[in-house]
Amino acid sequence: MENNLKIGIIGLGLIGGSLAKAFKEKGHTIFCLDSNHETIKSAKDTSMFENCFETLDDMLEESLDLLYIATPVSATKEILLHLAEVECKVPITDASSTKSSIEKLASDFDLVFCGGHPIAGREKSGFEHSDPAIFQGAAHILTNKDAPHFELLKELHRSIGMNVYFMKPEFHDFIFALISHFPHLAAFSLVELVQNIEPEAFNFTGGGFKDFTRIAGSDPTMWSNIFSDNHENIVHIIDRYIEILSQWKRLIESNDRINIYNKIKDASNIRRGL
Repeated sequence: MENNLKIGIIGLGLIGGSLAKAFKEKGHTIFCLDSNHETIKSAKDTSMFENCFETLDDMLEESLDLLYIATPVSATKEILLHLAEVECKVPITDASSTKSSIEKLASDFDLVFCGGHPIAGREKSGFEHSDPAIFQGAAHILTNKDAPHFELLKELHRSIGMNVYFMKPEFHDFIFALISHFPHLAAFSLVELVQNIEPEAFNFTGGGFKDFTRIAGSDPTMWSNIFSDNHENIVHIIDRYIEILSQWKRLIESNDRINIYNKIKDASNIRRGL
């Protein structure tokens, strides 16, 4: 990997801002683009960016080595469309939580693209919460081995403390529907359940409830995009979860203590092994 890359980061939320800070610490030259005027002002105040832009065309006038899109899924697709229209030849990657539709779009547009997904974050969003430390020991998924900048992206993310893996886009979307997208849905729906049945109960929540629902404080724009883009996988998992809940319901209705105990024991052993 070159000692100094010129990296343009589109979207200065939690992930984009944290990536910018992490790459800057490694000596790369960072440019940024965001549609929010206040965010751009905050970015300029840090003095860590070579330049800050409010339009994509202005950013593309720089001779960049890499474009890194860190926006919600729908915005990422719009950006890829614009990059195709201007016949962008700069290598591109992204940080979206879904990969299949984005990889297909980039391929259809003949863009130099390799999808990525940094498995890092917090329930609080925005540039003000960005922190390069969130990538230490975290996984990063890449989804296009044929991209000419695949190896560069591996080295770049390893340099900021990440463990890099390859997944096919379709498998990625199924796996993360199971271990990320559906758990967020479960947290959102549990908060909704309490609100609908008895809001006063929130006054008595302990650590267990707060731990379980922590991710319900996540960004609604990002997560509505994810649910829409990966809806088939998520609906399939919802159906399977309903089947499992129905089994629990039958055991509890019949006061089947032995099988309830065994199911809890099995789940507990699996969780302790993580």
